Amino acid sequence: MKVGVVGAATRDRIEIGGGPSRSQPGGTPLYAARALRSVGAEPCAVEIGTLDSLLAHGPEGTRQEILSLPPPLTPQRLREQVLPALAGCAWVLLGGQTAGDFPAATITALVAAGHRVCLDGQGLARGSRTGPVRLGAISQSDIPGVTALKLNLAEAEAAGSLEVPELLVTQAERGLAVSWAGGRQEIAGDGVRFDDPTGAGDSFAALYCLARSEDKAPPDAARFALDAVQRLYRGER
Repeated sequence: MKVGVVGAATRDRIEIGGGPSRSQPGGTPLYAARALRSVGAEPCAVEIGTLDSLLAHGPEGTRQEILSLPPPLTPQRLREQVLPALAGCAWVLLGGQTAGDFPAATITALVAAGHRVCLDGQGLARGSRTGPVRLGAISQSDIPGVTALKLNLAEAEAAGSLEVPELLVTQAERGLAVSWAGGRQEIAGDGVRFDDPTGAGDSFAALYCLARSEDKAPPDAARFALDAVQRLYRGER
């Protein structure tokens, strides 16, 4: 089973618990592809640019600073550079880092090409600016045709009311809530925070897309993705 993943690569400086920082590559294509391979799936990952960021993980959560902005994926670039790589992918994960990564017209073109879109809404909540991440509202007009929208709890609270067929609100070690046309369900996590959660949200969203590609219902797909991410980030198989 193939899952498409589109997003900017990142050059991250990461701090854990106030310790010394380390530099490493990151971004949705990297982490999502790793997660998909861990369960035997085939990622079709497309990098659309690069940005620099700082992530500081601590007991109280994650603080992030955006140091540079990636170029937007225009509809023309989508058609010329991205769509050919996504052939055979029923679901595509858009991993935006900022609000400018995926213009509404680009999402519309991707949907028109026959793909179901799972959008990580973190970029839209952050806006298009450098500096410390500050969350804000998301406009319904920014998510045309999106099937699934993933937000963390803070992003969801800032985003405001949005209408999508499937809404995933992650809550770190506490699990997540999934809402769909048939209802809403809370799925409990294992209660243990990852030492380094960098990329966990990307991994979860990609695995959710995989499960939905296999026709699992939204709550079953969310449960599968959460369990697989917990095993991956605990070093289990």
